[in-house]
This record gives sequence, structure tokens and C-alpha cells, in this order.
Amino acid sequence: MNKVIQKVTAFIVRERNAVKELLVFKHPTAGIQIPAGTVEAGENLETAVQREVYEETGLQFVEIEAYLGCFENELAEGERIIAETTQVYIQPDLNAMPYKEKLTKGLTVNYHSTQEDFTHISYIEYDKHPNPTCICYNITGWVPNENIGVRKTRHFFLLSTQEDTEDIWELKSDRGHIFNPYWTPLSPKPDIIPPQDRWLDFVYERI
Repeated sequence: MNKVIQKVTAFIVRERNAVKELLVFKHPTAGIQIPAGTVEAGENLETAVQREVYEETGLQFVEIEAYLGCFENELAEGERIIAETTQVYIQPDLNAMPYKEKLTKGLTVNYHSTQEDFTHISYIEYDKHPNPTCICYNITGWVPNENIGVRKTRHFFLLSTQEDTEDIWELKSDRGHIFNPYWTPLSPKPDIIPPQDRWLDFVYERI
């Protein structure tokens, strides 16, 4: 229950025709994002950020230019984070019926209460962002306490690449989604999904 989950975020910048550009990608349901993800067991931060860059953009050769700092805890009051991929049960009992879908490590969920060895949470996922038309997942149930974290620390890195890329390309993700990475000018600040728009404010003061 006291686990701290480490997150990494990659600000990949290049300069073309005297214009500095930032690499973002369009997720088919979650909107325009910056490459980011969860540090896995046994990984250091540098390895994790390079892995996330590869998984979400396809870039294999990126160089870390600087560590830009961190948010010590990104969770709002009333939020928790999934510390280990877990079943969600309809009652606070391992013998109760579980939901078909598991919640994966790194997801932020809403916290409701704690009862002995279980935490009552809810999680909603929409079909697209912005302007959703329906709810894809609406899970409310009980998760073992050992699979819940109360703190999410996010680390920011500035990276560069010498790979020759198109201005926009396609990438198939491990869940079957098609990502569209693309370069966008650093100024004005690109329009990305909340709460990632807060990341821009933090990072722009440091690059």
C-alpha cells in the first residue's frame, strides 16, 4: 500500500530549418501525448525512458541530453495507482468473482475506501479523447492492498535523436493500436491531453 510507482517522460527535441520541434504522438483513443510510461522492475530510469520512446515512437537511437527533474507525487487527493497488474473483485474477497479485465500496473484509479486487506477503487476509460462518445471500461471493485500505491513520482528527460524520420509516421503498439508519432514546433506549446499539459509548463522552464 505504501509503494511508490516511478514514471518517466521523454521530451525528444530536434531542430529543422532553424525551428525547434518536439516529438509527440497521436493515440487513437487517448489523444495527443508525449512518450511516457512506467518504470518496470529492475529498470533504471534511463533504460525505462529509452524503452518507452521505442515502444511509443519506434525510435531506436535516442540520446539522453539531460535529466530535467521530477514531480514528487502526481496523484491528486482521492487517487491511487495500480502498483502491480491486478484482478478487481466485486467483493473484498479473493474468492469473489473478478472482472474479466485486469487493471495494469501504472494506471491511476479513483480511491473510495479501505477494508482490511482490500482497497475499493473505480476506473473509467473512454473510447476517445477529446469528445468521447462512449465508455469502454467502467470498473468499480476491490483490489488487494499490496497491488495499490499511494505515490506516483514522474521523472522528465530531455532527449535527442539522429535518426532520419518522416514528419509523421505510423507505429503499431503492443495492444494493437496504431500510433501516429509526429514532430510539432516547440512554440507555441502543442495542444496535448491533460494532465500532460502541466508537464509542458514544468519542462519549458528547463529547456
